[in-house]
Amino acid sequence: MLRKWMLILSFIYVSYLLILGSNQTYQYQIFGQSGTTSGQAQAPPGSDLTLPNLFASASKSVVQVTIVDPQTGSQQGIGSGFVYDSVGHIATNNHVVAFNLGNNEYIVTFLNGNAYEATLVGNDPFSDLAVLKILNPKATDVHPLALSNSLPLVGDTAVAIGNPFGLSGSLTVGVISAVGRLLPTSGGQDSQFMGSAASSFDIPDVIQTDAAINPGNSGGPLLNMKNEVIGINSAIYSNTGSNAGIGFAIPSSTIKKVVQSIITTGEYQHPYLGVTGVDITPQLAKIFGLIDAKGFLVTDITPGSPASRAGFHTGGVSYDQQGQITNSYGDIITKIDENEVRKIDDILTYLERAKKVNDTITLTIIRDNQLKDINVVLGSRPTQEEGLAVGPFGDQSSPELDGEYSDCPSYVPQSLCDLFVQ
Repeated sequence: MLRKWMLILSFIYVSYLLILGSNQTYQYQIFGQSGTTSGQAQAPPGSDLTLPNLFASASKSVVQVTIVDPQTGSQQGIGSGFVYDSVGHIATNNHVVAFNLGNNEYIVTFLNGNAYEATLVGNDPFSDLAVLKILNPKATDVHPLALSNSLPLVGDTAVAIGNPFGLSGSLTVGVISAVGRLLPTSGGQDSQFMGSAASSFDIPDVIQTDAAINPGNSGGPLLNMKNEVIGINSAIYSNTGSNAGIGFAIPSSTIKKVVQSIITTGEYQHPYLGVTGVDITPQLAKIFGLIDAKGFLVTDITPGSPASRAGFHTGGVSYDQQGQITNSYGDIITKIDENEVRKIDDILTYLERAKKVNDTITLTIIRDNQLKDINVVLGSRPTQEEGLAVGPFGDQSSPELDGEYSDCPSYVPQSLCDLFVQ
C-alpha cells in the first residue's frame, strides 16, 4: 500500500515539473523579443538559441541601407547590412552601394527607427562586398555581430535577417543546401543570378541556402543558430527576380579578410594568376590521353600577368561542324601546391582561402605529355577597366568553351540556362 502511494506521489511530482517546465519555456519564448525571460537563464555562449531569441539579439544589429542620388534627392534602392564593429562600420554588398559609381548619399536605419547618415569607406566588386561608416551613432545602437570561424555544413539551419522589398526586420529560415559554390558575377539584366555585382571574375567558396532571400535582403547576414554570421546574402537564382529557393551568401571567411582590409586600406587586393581556360571534359581527356577528366586547360594568358612571366603556354580547342572537339593543345594545370585541381573552382578557392598577393605557388602542369612544376609569384588582380585594356584577364573559364551562356555555372544544367537566359 505504501509503495502504491509513493508511486502516485511520484507521478504527481513529475507531472507538476513537466507542466511548470513547459510554462517556463513558453514564457521564455514569448517574451524573448522584448528581452524578458521570466527568470530563465540565457543560453550559454556558443550554444544554439531559439529562433525568437536569436532574432531578438541579431535584429538590433541588422540595418536597412537606403541609397539616395545626391543630384536629385531620389531614392535609388534599398538593401540590408549589419554592424561589423563597435565604431559603426556596416558590412553590406557592393551591388547595394554601387549605383552612380558609389557617389551617393547613404542612410542607415536600425529596427528601432534610428537613422543615420553614412559614408562609403570602400568596396570590392570581385567579392561583392562594401563597407559604410555611420556618422556619429549612438553607442546604444552599435551592437556588432560575431563572425563564425568555421564553414557551415550542408543541412545546418540558416537564418536570414534583412529588409526584403523594404519590409524591415524580416526573418526567414532554411538550411544550408550546399557549400563551395562558384558564383558568377557577370550577371546583367538578363541573368538569372539576381543581385551579384558585375565583374569579370567569379566568387568562390559561396554558400547556397534555401532560406527565402528576396530583393532588399542583399547585404544582410546569414546566421547560424549561435547568432554568428556565416555569410552575407548576395544573390538568388531566379528567372523572376523573386525567391525560388536558391540563394547565395558570401562566406564569413571572405568577409573577415575583405571587410577588414577595406576598413584599413579602402580596398582588398585579390591574388591573381592571369589565365583563362576550360575544365577538362571526357572529350578533352581522351584527346590528351588522360585517364580521368580532371584538370584545367589554359587557352589564354593575360599579357604581363604572373602566368605570362612564369612561362605558361597558351592553348586552344578545335571543333567540327557538329560541335565535337577534334583537337586541343596547351598546358593543363593538375595541381596547385600539391592540391589536386579538378576544375577552375579548385584554383580560385585555394587562392582566395590560402594565398595573398606576392605569395609564391607551385603549379603542376602537363605539357607535351610530361609533368612539369612551375613556380608563380601571384600578382594583384586588375580592375575591370585595366582588364579590358589588355583583353582577357584571367583566372576564369573561357566563355566560348562553357556553352552558349557564359554565366551558366557547372552545377546548373545547361538546359536551364538555355531556357532562362535569352
